[in-house]
Amino acid sequence: MPGTGPSTVELISGALAPPVPVGRGAEIARLHETFDRVRRGHAARVLLTGESGVGTSTLADAFCAHLAAEPDGGPVVVRVTAPEPVAGSSDVAQAYATTVRLAHALDVVAGPARATSARSAAGLHDTVVRARQGPTGPRPVVVVLHDLHHADPASAGVLTDLLARLRTGGLLLLATATDPARLPTGTRAWWPWLFAGTDPTPGTVAGEARTVVVGGLDAPAVAALVASRRPAAPLPGPGVAEQLVAVTGGHPVHLALLVRGLSDEALAGVAPPAPWRSLATEVGLAAAELRPVPRRLLGALSTLGDPSPVPLIEQVAGLDADEVSDADVEDLVGSGLVTAERDGVGWVLAVVHRLVRSAVLRAIPPDHRGTMHCAAAVAVGGRAGLAHAVAGAAGRPYPALADALEESAAAETSDHDEAATRLLWAAEVSPNGAEREARLLAAAVRLVRAGALTRLRAMEPWLRGAHPRAERDLALGVLLSEASDPEAHLRLQAAAEDPGADPRVAALAAVYLGTDHALHGRGARAAEAVARAVDLTEEPRRREQMRVVAAVGRAQQWGPDAGLELLSDHLPSAYGPDPAVIAGRLHLAAGRTVEGYRLLHEGLDRVRTGALTTTGRLVHLYLAEAAFRTGRLDEAEAEARVGASTSREVGSAWIGPASRAMWAGVLAVRGEGVEAEAHLRRAHADLEHSPHSLGLAMVRISEALVAHERGDHEHAHRLLRAIADGPVPPLLASPTAPWRVLRAEVALDAGHPMVATEEIDDWPVFGAPLWFTLSRHRLLGRLAERSGDAGAAWDAYRTALDLADAEPIGADACPAEIAALHASAGILARARGWPSAAADLATARRAYAALGAQPWVARIDAEIDAGVPDDAPAPDGLVGAPAVPDTLPAASASAPPVWTAEHPALTPREREVVRLVAQGLTSREVAAALYVTPKAISYHLGNVFAKLGVTSRRQLWGRTF
Repeated sequence: MPGTGPSTVELISGALAPPVPVGRGAEIARLHETFDRVRRGHAARVLLTGESGVGTSTLADAFCAHLAAEPDGGPVVVRVTAPEPVAGSSDVAQAYATTVRLAHALDVVAGPARATSARSAAGLHDTVVRARQGPTGPRPVVVVLHDLHHADPASAGVLTDLLARLRTGGLLLLATATDPARLPTGTRAWWPWLFAGTDPTPGTVAGEARTVVVGGLDAPAVAALVASRRPAAPLPGPGVAEQLVAVTGGHPVHLALLVRGLSDEALAGVAPPAPWRSLATEVGLAAAELRPVPRRLLGALSTLGDPSPVPLIEQVAGLDADEVSDADVEDLVGSGLVTAERDGVGWVLAVVHRLVRSAVLRAIPPDHRGTMHCAAAVAVGGRAGLAHAVAGAAGRPYPALADALEESAAAETSDHDEAATRLLWAAEVSPNGAEREARLLAAAVRLVRAGALTRLRAMEPWLRGAHPRAERDLALGVLLSEASDPEAHLRLQAAAEDPGADPRVAALAAVYLGTDHALHGRGARAAEAVARAVDLTEEPRRREQMRVVAAVGRAQQWGPDAGLELLSDHLPSAYGPDPAVIAGRLHLAAGRTVEGYRLLHEGLDRVRTGALTTTGRLVHLYLAEAAFRTGRLDEAEAEARVGASTSREVGSAWIGPASRAMWAGVLAVRGEGVEAEAHLRRAHADLEHSPHSLGLAMVRISEALVAHERGDHEHAHRLLRAIADGPVPPLLASPTAPWRVLRAEVALDAGHPMVATEEIDDWPVFGAPLWFTLSRHRLLGRLAERSGDAGAAWDAYRTALDLADAEPIGADACPAEIAALHASAGILARARGWPSAAADLATARRAYAALGAQPWVARIDAEIDAGVPDDAPAPDGLVGAPAVPDTLPAASASAPPVWTAEHPALTPREREVVRLVAQGLTSREVAAALYVTPKAISYHLGNVFAKLGVTSRRQLWGRTF
């Protein structure tokens, strides 16, 4: 076997994959610039896109080769290629095929205790984070995803959530995909928006997302390509490189073949070239020049698609081993159509690009192509073998194959997506229309069970024309329900009540019927739908789904606790994540945010393992709300971002907008009002296509929060009044629902104390969660302040803070409410001249700073800077108010030090004064410590302010002198 000469080495390494891609210096430089920022702790996502074959994968591979050659070993690099379908449009990639490859590749570098689930974006995210942890500390990670346009629909859904979640510092996510405009009509391009523009995320590590369009090579790059491919040939003559660019569009695959066949005279421009030919023609001519045996090997290799060892190619080509010589393989590699890599003692061959493969296959007569597919089916076996068998049938009836495919689908008891694929194949080769329709309907049911709604929606036009049957009504009803169509329940009810239906189909229809009723607030009908169908099946998962639907229905009728009665005992032995997720949601609806947060995480942990779930999208929305209520704003934003990504998918009519609205609320609290408004506009636009009562209510609540944060209290009041005037959507009607506290707060700020009083009067006094009780006392204190009763207000605030001190664990779960109590108490004390003001305002500021609530930090700073008013009333006998301070210490303990040594402009006395002030002492306390009068301290402070260029005590707090 040849392989030592320079020309062979060049061919084996791949004529289209040089170590430094010709003409790609600018793109490589941009990638290195991006990675330099990633190395410094940033996060980035880059998409390389363009015409198929333009070299995006070559560019990404070359960049990774550069990283691997770094002296320190470079970053952790994980590379995955989405598998190309075996046999054209009739083949559907195996469900989760791409994410299975990603999970395996990540496990190799991260070494988790248990294999990562390919079905869980959260699980993949955790493994990426784990991959960063090296033996000597965090290390940068580069994840490369090749050919996103080939990702199967199931993997596309997981990758969408994963890319929305990945904002990990030190991570570069590099992807390649063909420009969607150049893909076949109807191809679902799910990825472009994930790489659109730049989006540094507030409160997290700086990140960016960008799309780099890779174009064809220009004339200088073509000249360099000629020199690299044919070093002994003359350089392109005047205008020759430009002609090559004009003919090929700078396409590297086409150029490589054209350059190979040009004479030296034509390259030099001293002789006219032969007529320029298309890529397909060049491939055909190159193949025609091969001797018969290499040509048959090329056809067999193109049929197989994947890189394959020579013995397998011989088997598909119908050749014996003694018929294939080393010279045949050498000729095949020398044609420029194939590359070769040594694998032990043998060789693995691969077509240089799928465009070349397609051109080769098109040139093979259909009958011969079908024969090779049938030979590949026998040689390869398994799932790929079935795909080759279907391709070999070429749409012609093949009863034996159809029966075998149907039988293999029946054996798939858990992978419903794959079972649906085999049933669709069986329908394609069925001998008559009746069998074809039966198999298509069975495939639709399997897609329903798999939750593969994108694939199911592709069948919708055919389903509408099929004969009325329970399977058809189930599939159409699910599609209508996912789009929030009010007629969905009629289809689902017809399927559930069809007397001739398979009991399993009827039971599945009953679950979706109950779910549709629950989503639209028809709790009684939801519980009734599953109660009537409970005897139709003994399948544990279906029975569990019925229990969950019944719990939601009861909660909508009689409150969250009624639903929890059905779930609490079942949680320890639950089959999947749904019971924990729904139980968490019910606790959240009842105001028990801590318990809700715990159960939602329990459900998400089960989702991470790849367990089948119908609440996989809902858990992110609910967890975002629970994290927000418990002060975990970073987590709330991350989960809301993932939930918002589902608005890009069919079947998430209200979850995406509601998640986006929750995201807007987090941003508003952090002071990112402009971005919050943009998210709200998007949420409203998404809901216009499919209104949903709960989704609309959640968007309005977030809109009210955003308006409240920007100071438009009247608008916020009108929004919440519209919800309160009802009907209030189920699961928002609880007396302790969090939006009720916001309504009372907004009513007070908008100047409607009677509305706030009426709202608070309806709240339970006993048995409420701690955060709700604290909110009640705080709002009662604010009402007392408004009426002029400062003593009652003080008592309300102190009572609430004493309750929080008595329950430290519960208080830790409501930091925002604790901060608001200290702020209210501190503001009251400052206005009245009570000494507790300093401590309360300092505590409030630290709490708001920890939460990242910058607008509230600024408000507390303004209170601190204002000091005690000159006309502050004397203490009125309240405990803890023996003296009136003349000013307040600053509360900031987190600002970085500015001065780290003795300031030369300060006198010794001024240094003594400023050291004590920086520790938070008032002027009276500093005067007492230095045995001088407060007036002297004020004089020294005036000099200090002038010399240091500061204007307030807050700017001195925490500094070192």
